[in-house]
Amino acid sequence: MLILIRNNIQIIFLDGVFAPSFFVGDFVSLKSKYLSSAFVLLVSTVIVKVIGAVYKIPLTAYIGGVGRGYFAYAYNLCLPVHAITMGAFPIALSKLVSTYNSKGDTQMVLSLKKGSLGLFTVVGAVGMLVLICVAKPYSDLIAHSPKALYTALVLAPSVLFSCMGASYRGYFEGFLNMIPTAVSQTIDALFKMIFGLLFAKYSMAYLFKEYLLSGKVLGEFAINDEVALSLIYPYTSAFAMLGATLGAFVSLCFLCVYSKIHSTKINNPLRTKIANKELLMFSFPIMVSTGVQSVFQFLDTASIQIVLGKMNILALKNMFSQSLNIVSISDSDLPTYVYGVLSASLDFKNLVPGVTMALGVSAVPAISRAFEQGSGERLSALVNSIYKYTSLLSLLGGALLYLCSEEILTLFYGKNSYDIVVSSVALVKYFALTVVLYSLAGTSVFAVQAIGCAKKSILPYAVSGVIRVILNFALVSDEHLVLYGAVISGAVGYAVITVWNTVVLCKKAKIKFDFLRSIIFPACLFLLVVYLCNLIFSQISFPFSIIGMIIIKCSISVVLFCILCFLCGMLNFREFFCDQISKKVQVKP
Repeated sequence: MLILIRNNIQIIFLDGVFAPSFFVGDFVSLKSKYLSSAFVLLVSTVIVKVIGAVYKIPLTAYIGGVGRGYFAYAYNLCLPVHAITMGAFPIALSKLVSTYNSKGDTQMVLSLKKGSLGLFTVVGAVGMLVLICVAKPYSDLIAHSPKALYTALVLAPSVLFSCMGASYRGYFEGFLNMIPTAVSQTIDALFKMIFGLLFAKYSMAYLFKEYLLSGKVLGEFAINDEVALSLIYPYTSAFAMLGATLGAFVSLCFLCVYSKIHSTKINNPLRTKIANKELLMFSFPIMVSTGVQSVFQFLDTASIQIVLGKMNILALKNMFSQSLNIVSISDSDLPTYVYGVLSASLDFKNLVPGVTMALGVSAVPAISRAFEQGSGERLSALVNSIYKYTSLLSLLGGALLYLCSEEILTLFYGKNSYDIVVSSVALVKYFALTVVLYSLAGTSVFAVQAIGCAKKSILPYAVSGVIRVILNFALVSDEHLVLYGAVISGAVGYAVITVWNTVVLCKKAKIKFDFLRSIIFPACLFLLVVYLCNLIFSQISFPFSIIGMIIIKCSISVVLFCILCFLCGMLNFREFFCDQISKKVQVKP
């Protein structure tokens, strides 16, 4: 560790990490540091989401709507295990590193780094084995699609790799250093896209060629193309999923190299044991909270799958008649196809909360540090700022998604899978109106966990999960709603999580929550922008390509939204810059 004092600013170079410690007087605002670190993660998350979105275009062309259904089944099975391993421990590690770093306990911080890797590896291995064991019963009994087993098994090792990588991410995030997280998730997305598409393309070409030559697919007879594709899709989906597992492995390799470059040896096994014990103790309530969330998230998706599997086939054909006029789907594959449509729509809905999650991840060490310092006024300002930016960013994303849904879907699926466009446009629009609830729910949970109240987030998850499951059975089974019922149940459930956790946060941290500026004003701006843009777009003829239309619509919407935000005082350039910038310091080892 090297400590340097310059202009009343204490700068600590700890384990290769630039870790500033700020004091009253000449200090860099914690809010500004939070915003800068959040911005790094935000940019990388946008890049990752764009890569993921682009990846889905040719992938759906290779594996079809049915293949997307297999993909979704595997991810839904992996989600509970992945959320527990990736959701609980990295947050706990980030929180503890931030806390001990603010106290100046260098040895404990380094012990946390060493102990977390072994602990996370064991947890990841257990998670992988659990996933392998439950894959078959899940495929048979819940998904009603036995061949979904292949995709789930291929995805299982990614749990181990991701969990090991999370130990490195959580450590550096504790210093508000988001570069390892940003780079590693970008690498993960790139490898998933490149190799997933290659594996899907060549497996499809090989298996379909085998069918044309022999009339068989891996030894099974196929009487026509429809039957052949039904046999091929499970295998091409599994090969495509192999890209995701490879991406997780390469991402882990990068994190290992980055950590080696910025490492310091520890010769104190006692402190490492203490660090592990404290990490486990602090992780446990977060793990329970995340576990409850994951279980009910699983039940949420499983209830939709069960309802679709038991629905009258004629009812599904009537609801998706326009799509089925474009693509031929066997009756046995129709529930899987419908779930694939939902999965394709969720890809776009999840773009917005996926991006705003960067604000929540960055909030954990920032809120933790402000809470430990006991400054109620600074903590209130920080929390309100986090909520406000989450609302603004998610509502802007929702507006863009609502206004450009048809163009975006056509760009992605119009050429090879136009049936997805026809069946998803209205669904994506409805999801766009609700994305702010998903984003705020995530931020509120991260904030509650940052102040050490993870136990308090368990009950709202459970209540929300019960509500969503009940509404799914009641609404998705309605032949007039089907997938629209899932939109309603999700919105209600995540609204409960947001309100509940925000109340807990305000009571525990004694925060004065600015409800008007954090939520109401941004929501009003959203409605005004959507209304004005609809008026503008209805008066304009767009003689452009689809990409041109998207660019013009997005540009008008973003400019209008930003102008209104600045006019209303919702945005302020001063918040994006540090209160004071320290002079450049050159340090010799």
